[in-house]
Amino acid sequence: MNNLADDIISVFLTKQAHVLKDTELSTILASQGIPCLSSDIRRHVQLLSPALFQSTSNPDGTLAIRLDPKLEICEDFLGSRCRTEAKTCDKLHICRHFEGSCPTPNCRFPHNFNQGYNRKLIAQNNCQYINPVLLIKLLRQSKSLSIHASTRKPRGKGARGGRGRNRGGRGRGRGRNFAHQISTRSKNDPNRQLDVSFPSSILAPQLDMEIIEMILERDDVDKLLEIPVINHDGVAIKFKRTNHIIDKRSFLLKTAIANESEKITEPRFALYISTLVGKGVQSHTQDLSSDNEQIILVKCDNDLDLTQVRQAHESRPQLYGKHIALVQIYECDTLEIHYNEDNKSITNTDLQAIFRSAWNDIFAYNFPTDDCAEVEFISVNAFKQWMSTSEFTENKFDITISPIIDNVDENNVARSVIEQPSPININTCSTTTHAFGDRTHQTKIKLRSEWALIVAHSKFQLEYKAFIHSEFGGEVTVNGDEAIYRGSFPSHIRDSSNEVTLGNKTHDFMKQFKYQTMFNLTQDQIDILRDKSADLAHKRLNEHDYLVAVKLKDMAELKRTMFHRHKLCPSTEQLQPLMQRHSIQSNFSRSSSTLSLNSDISENLSQRSSIGYNLSTYTIYSLEQVIMFSIERFEDRLRQYLNGTFHVKLVFERKYFNEKTKGTKPCISIKMTGSENETQNATDELNNLFSSKQTKRFDEETDGTWTNVIDAIEVINYHFKLIDLTCICEQASPGVVIVHYFDIANPQFGIDEQQIDDIVRDKFQSAVVNFTLQTSDSIFNKEWGDLQEKLLKRNDYNKKICFATQSNMIYLFGLPELVKEYREKFEQLKNKHEPQPYKITLTDKQLIYLKTVAKGDLSKLEKRYKPNGCDISLVRLRQHGEFIAPPDLHSKIKDSLDELTKIEEISFEVTEQGFDILVSKDLERLYHIAKPKCYLEKSIEICREHIPIPTARIADLDDGVNQKSTIASSASSRVTSVTIGHSTVTICIGDLTAQAVDAIVICSSSQYLCKAIVEKAGSAVVKEYATLRSKEEFPSTATAGVLPCKKIFFIPWSADSHDDDDIKTSLSTFIATAFLFTNSDGYKSIAFPAVGCGGFNFAPLTIAKYMLHEIREQLRVSKQKMNISLVLLANQQDVYDAFIQRLNELVAIDINVNQKSPSKIKQDKSTIPYDRKIVKITLISSTKDQLMKCKQEIINLARDFSVSTKLTNKRDMLDWSQKTIYKYYEFCLKQHVIPTLDLDNVILELVGTKDAVHEAEKYFYELTNETLKQERIHAMSRGVIWSVELLPNSDTWEQYSFKLNGIIEDAYLKHRTEIEIYNDKDEKCRIVFATMLEHGLQIRRVRRKPVNSILPSTWDPSDHNCKRVTLSSTSSEYQNILSQFHITMLGKYSQIFKIERIQNERWFKQYDAHREDFKRRYEKLDERQLFHGCTGTATSQIIENCFNRSFAGVNGNLFGFGVYFHAQASYSHNYAYANSAGERTMFLASVLIGKTCKGDKDMKTAPTGYDTTTDGQHIFVVYHDAGVYADYLITYK
Repeated sequence: MNNLADDIISVFLTKQAHVLKDTELSTILASQGIPCLSSDIRRHVQLLSPALFQSTSNPDGTLAIRLDPKLEICEDFLGSRCRTEAKTCDKLHICRHFEGSCPTPNCRFPHNFNQGYNRKLIAQNNCQYINPVLLIKLLRQSKSLSIHASTRKPRGKGARGGRGRNRGGRGRGRGRNFAHQISTRSKNDPNRQLDVSFPSSILAPQLDMEIIEMILERDDVDKLLEIPVINHDGVAIKFKRTNHIIDKRSFLLKTAIANESEKITEPRFALYISTLVGKGVQSHTQDLSSDNEQIILVKCDNDLDLTQVRQAHESRPQLYGKHIALVQIYECDTLEIHYNEDNKSITNTDLQAIFRSAWNDIFAYNFPTDDCAEVEFISVNAFKQWMSTSEFTENKFDITISPIIDNVDENNVARSVIEQPSPININTCSTTTHAFGDRTHQTKIKLRSEWALIVAHSKFQLEYKAFIHSEFGGEVTVNGDEAIYRGSFPSHIRDSSNEVTLGNKTHDFMKQFKYQTMFNLTQDQIDILRDKSADLAHKRLNEHDYLVAVKLKDMAELKRTMFHRHKLCPSTEQLQPLMQRHSIQSNFSRSSSTLSLNSDISENLSQRSSIGYNLSTYTIYSLEQVIMFSIERFEDRLRQYLNGTFHVKLVFERKYFNEKTKGTKPCISIKMTGSENETQNATDELNNLFSSKQTKRFDEETDGTWTNVIDAIEVINYHFKLIDLTCICEQASPGVVIVHYFDIANPQFGIDEQQIDDIVRDKFQSAVVNFTLQTSDSIFNKEWGDLQEKLLKRNDYNKKICFATQSNMIYLFGLPELVKEYREKFEQLKNKHEPQPYKITLTDKQLIYLKTVAKGDLSKLEKRYKPNGCDISLVRLRQHGEFIAPPDLHSKIKDSLDELTKIEEISFEVTEQGFDILVSKDLERLYHIAKPKCYLEKSIEICREHIPIPTARIADLDDGVNQKSTIASSASSRVTSVTIGHSTVTICIGDLTAQAVDAIVICSSSQYLCKAIVEKAGSAVVKEYATLRSKEEFPSTATAGVLPCKKIFFIPWSADSHDDDDIKTSLSTFIATAFLFTNSDGYKSIAFPAVGCGGFNFAPLTIAKYMLHEIREQLRVSKQKMNISLVLLANQQDVYDAFIQRLNELVAIDINVNQKSPSKIKQDKSTIPYDRKIVKITLISSTKDQLMKCKQEIINLARDFSVSTKLTNKRDMLDWSQKTIYKYYEFCLKQHVIPTLDLDNVILELVGTKDAVHEAEKYFYELTNETLKQERIHAMSRGVIWSVELLPNSDTWEQYSFKLNGIIEDAYLKHRTEIEIYNDKDEKCRIVFATMLEHGLQIRRVRRKPVNSILPSTWDPSDHNCKRVTLSSTSSEYQNILSQFHITMLGKYSQIFKIERIQNERWFKQYDAHREDFKRRYEKLDERQLFHGCTGTATSQIIENCFNRSFAGVNGNLFGFGVYFHAQASYSHNYAYANSAGERTMFLASVLIGKTCKGDKDMKTAPTGYDTTTDGQHIFVVYHDAGVYADYLITYK
C-alpha cells in the first residue's frame, strides 16, 4: 500500500493534474511497470480521503479522483505569525526548504514529521507511511492548481466569463489576483488589480505565497507594471493588469442560423459594415461562424468611435430579416495552439520550443486538453510582435495557431471566440477535470421545427433533459420551440457564447434521429403512426402528408411495417428526380431557334367516353411552357393537384409535331378523364397556370461573364431543386440565361421573382482567370488540365460549382467559397508557371564575378530554366536588377544565384621589387593564375620613398684608414635608434619643428614653447592657436602651416608633484592622447619633445623612464608599424644621456626591443628619392580557400620574379668614397633594384628582378675594379711593396694586396706609430712601424721594399702605362701563341682575327716583384702559361686593372673563390662567350702556381702554406692580384 500510494502521488505530480480517473491511473502505472487494478487504486484513494483526495463516480462506471486535500501547510508559520505552542493550528509546520537542502545552518523549522504536532496531524490523516517529500510537493501543487481553478477573480469591467483560464497549466505558474491581499489597494477598483504568474512549487520550491505578498506590499501597481518581470532568487515573477482594454478597432457581428443556407452573404455584410463604421474607414472581416450562429469579426485600420458604431447599429439592427447583434471585444493577448496531426499531444517542452524567442513574454499557459494549449502573453504588444511571424511558426512546427478573442456582452461578461469556423466538440469527461467558471444564468435558444417536434415528444424530451444535465449539470426546460437552460457552463468550453454552447450540444443530441416527410399516406398507414407514437414523433403537414422523426435504428423497421401490405414505398419514394440533369434539348431533339414559335398555341380536345366520362386533351406547344415539364416532380405534383382538386385522371404524353417553316417541335399532351365539369375546371386551371408562365433574363452585360458558362444552368437548377422551387434555368444563347417560372399569383406553383434573384445573383459567385497557353507538352498545360479534370470529377460538380473555357480564359461559377478556392488554385497555378520579374540586388562586384569567373555556371543555369520561359541573362541582371521566371521557381533561382554570387573578397599589396614590371608587361600571366577560380583587379600605386645612403668609411684613398679615432667619433653620434616590434624609436638632438614626420607634439602647458613653434609655422597657425587658447580647447590639433610635418598636436601636461606615480600617470595620459590623435588620423610617424626637462625642472632620468615606458606600451597595444622620434635640444646633452641610459635599460629587460651598437648606427648624411611601385591586388571568389590559394600563387609568382642576392665578405666596399656609393645607389634604383650596403658586416644585398640584380651585381664589380685600379696606381706610384711573413721567423714572405699596400704606405709616410687593419684573411691586425711587426693572431715580421722591375725586351716602347700591341701573323711570337691555342682548339674555331700583346707596366712590375718573392721561397719556380676565357666586354677591364677577385664565383666556385685558369684552350673556350658578331676572346697568361693543393667551394683564400688551389689536373685558382699577368689576348671566331 505504501509504495502504491507514493506511485499514485507521483503520477499526479508528473502530470500536474487536478483530476484523474482510476482507469487512467492504472494505465499510467502499468506503462511504468507497476501492475495494479482499478480496484487497488480505489482502495488506496479511499484510505487517503479526505486527507488528500476526493472521489466521485462517473456515469461510465469510472471513478474521478480529484486532488483536494484537507491537509494543508501553515503559511503563517513561515512568517512567524503562528505559534506551535498554542496547539490551535491544524496545519503542517515545516521549513520553506523542506523538499531540498536547507541553506540555513541549524534551521529551527521542522524538516520531517517524526515529532511534535506534525507527527500527530500526519497520523490522523493516515499519511504517516507516505514519502514526506512527495506529500509536501503534492500539497504545494494542489495549492497552485486551486489558485487557477477557483481563486482567480474575473476582470473588473472586462471580466472573462467565456472560459476559465487555467494560467500556468503544467508547470508554468501559479497565477493569482492579489488585490484583496494588499491593504493599500481597493478591491472594488479593477484598475488597481493585478494578475501574478510564477512557477509552481515543483519548479521553484524556494518561492511561496508569503514572498509574493511581501514583494507586492513594497510597490504600487503602477511601479510593478513599469517592469512587469521581477527576478527573485533566480525565479521570474510576472505581473499584468487584471482589467482588460477594449479593442477600439474591432467588434463582432452575430446572428442565429439554422443551417449553412441561412447565412448572410459576405457582400451584404460588407455593405452593412460600411453603414456602421462609415465609408471612409477601411475594414477587413473574418468568418468565425459555428453550426447555429454566424459570427463575423470586423477589423478596422483606424480607431473607431464605438458609440457612433453602436448608435448606427441600433438604428438598423436587422439585415435581411435577421437580427444582428453587435458585440465589443477586448484587445487580444491569448492564443490557442494544437498540432495539425490528429490526437497528437502537446507538452510543456513543445511550448518551450515553439515560443523559444518569446519565452520571457509568456505570462501563463494552460492545457485544457492533451492536444491543445492556451498561451497568454504578458502584454498585447508582445502578443502582436510574436503573431507577426506566426505563419512561419505554423509551417515550421506543423501547428495551427488561433487567437482567442474575449468579447463583452451587455452584462459586461467576457466571452471567448476561437478563430475557427467549426464549433469545438465538448469532451464529456473533461467536465469533471476542470473547475467551473462564473457562467451561471438563464440561456435560451430557438429550436428548429424538427428539433421542436422531437422535444415535444414526452419520451424524447426526458432523454434530452437528461443529456443536457449530464453535459452541463444544469436543468433545461422546453417551451414550444424554445429550450431554456438554467445553470453553469464548464469554464473550459471555448465557444463564442452560452447560446452557441447549448445549441451545439442540442445538435449533438439530435444526431440520433432521422426525419422523413411522407406523402399521400393511407388511413392504415396513419393508424400505424399513431400506434407507434410512443417511439416516434410525427406531425401532420396536410390531410395525407406527415413529418416523421424516429431514431436512426428504428427507421427501417417503421418503413417495412407501414408499406409491406401495399408493396410500395411512400410517395416520397415514388417521385422521379426533382430535375433532369440535362436541359430540355436532351428530352426533345429540337433546335433552340424554335423557342418563340406558336408560344400561345394550345389545343383542347374533348370527347365523351362511352361510360359517361368525359375525355379532354390539353396540348402545350410553346417551348417555354414545355420546358417546365423538365422540372423534376412537376408532372407528379401537377397530377396530384389536378386529381385531388378536380378528381380527374391524367395521362401525360410527349409528342412531336412538324411545323412547315421550322421543322419538328416537341409538345406535351395532357389527357384528362372525368366528369365534364371536372375536366373543364381542370382545363381552365391549366390555362391559368401556363398563362402565368414568366421568364427572367440574365445576360453578360448586366450579370457578368458567368452567363457564358453552359453548366451554370445545372448548378442553378440544382439549387432550385434543393429549396423546391418550381422553376428551371436554361441558356437561351451565348451570354444569355433564362429562368422559367410561374408567377407568384398562382398559389400552387407560383414563386416570387425575388427568390430567383436571391439564388442566382446572391448565392453564387463567378470569376474569370486569364491565362496564356503554352506548348502542348509544357508542365503548365499538364497541370492546368489536371486541375480541370480534378474539378470535373468532384461529386458536387454541376451542383455547387462548374466551369467553362474559352480561348485563354476559364470561367468559374458556383458557391462563393468553392469559386474562391478554385480561382485561387487556377491563379496560383498560373502565377506558378507564368514568368514574372523578381527583383534581386547584386553588387557590381557580384555582377563582375558572374561575367568572368561564374560565366559558365550562369550559362548552365540559363539553359536549365529556359524551357520554363525564364530570363536569367547577365544583361537583365545588370540592367534591370531582376530575372524573369515563374513564381514557383523564384526561390530556387534566387537560391542558385545567391549560391553563385556568394563571394568572398580579399585585398592585399605586393611589395616585391619589380613585380610592377611583370604586371605592366605580362598581365596575362597574372590573369592566368586567377581566371579559373577568382576575379582579379589590380592597380599600381607610386609611393615616394627616401632610400638612406650609408656614410662612406673614407672620403678618398688618402683618408681611408679605419682608425680608432673614427670609431670613437661614430660612437659619440647623437642619434640612436631601437626597434620595438615592427616600429622604430629614435632619440636625437635636433629641432622639433624641422622634423619631416606626420605630426609633432607640443606641450600646450608651456606657452613659451607653443608661441615659438606656431610663429615658425606661420600666421595661419598663429591665428588657429589663438582661437584654441581663447576657448581652452586642449588637447586639440592644428594644421602645420609651413612646417614639414602634417599636423601639430597641442596636448597639455603637468604633474601635481615630483612623485613618481604622479609623473608616470601624467606622462601616460600625455603619450596616450598623442597616440589617439595619431591613430584617428591614420598617421605613422610622430615626434615628441622631452617634456618637463626645462622650466619644470623634473629629473631627466625620471622623464625618460616613463616616456619610453608608455611609448613601448602604446606600440604594443596598437600593433602598427610606426616611427617615433624623441627630439632633444642641442644644449640638453644631459637629457640625451639620460634617455640613452633608459633606452639601454629597456633593451636589457625587453627582448622585443633591439638596439644596434653605437658603432653600427648610421648617420644618414643623405638619402636618395625612389618611387616605389606597389601593386594592389583585389581577388573575388566563392570561397576563402580559393582566395588564399590564388593569393599565395600570386605572391609566389612575385617572389619568383623578384630575387634577393647577398654578396658577403666584400671588404672592397669599405674603400668606396661617398660619391661612389651614391653613384652605385643611383644606378641600382634606375634598374629598380633596392641596394643595401652594410659596411659594418661588409655585405651587399640586392633586391629586384633577376636580370636587374645581375646588372647591379656586375656594376658593383666594375666600381670595385675601378677603385682597385686607383689603389694600384696609388701604390705603384710610390714604388714600394709591403710584405709579411707567412709564419713567424719563417723568412717566407707574402705581399699585401694593392689596397692594403697603399694604406700601410700612407700611414708610414705620415709617420704614424701604428695602424690597425683587416688583412686579406679578414683578421684584425695592428702594425707597429718602430718594430716592423704585425700583431694579430700571431706576431709576424713585415718589410718594406722598393720596386725595381725590368720590363720584357719584347715590349714596344711607350709613354703610356697600358698599351695593347697587335702581333703580326707572320712573326714567330704570333706563331708560338697560335700553336699553343691550336693544340686543343682544332675544329672548334674557324678564324683568328688577331692576337694582341698586353703591355701594362704597373701590373707587370707588381707581378715581377711577386715572382721574385716566389723565387726566394721555392727552389724551383713553378710558373705556367694558362688560358682564361671571358666576354669581350670584360677584356678591357682586365687589361686595365688585372684579374679582379671581386668577380670570384660569377662562373662557379667549385675549387675556391678566386680567378680560374686552365691549361687547355678548349676548356676556357666554354667561357669565351661570343658577341653579336660571333667574336670570342681568350687570354694567355703567366700564372705563378707556387705551392698548390686540392680546392673546394668553401675556400675564400688558399689554405695556410699554399699559394693556389687546383682540381688536381688542369684547373688552377689564383687568389692574389699579383699572382698572374695577362700576356696575350686572342680574338677568334
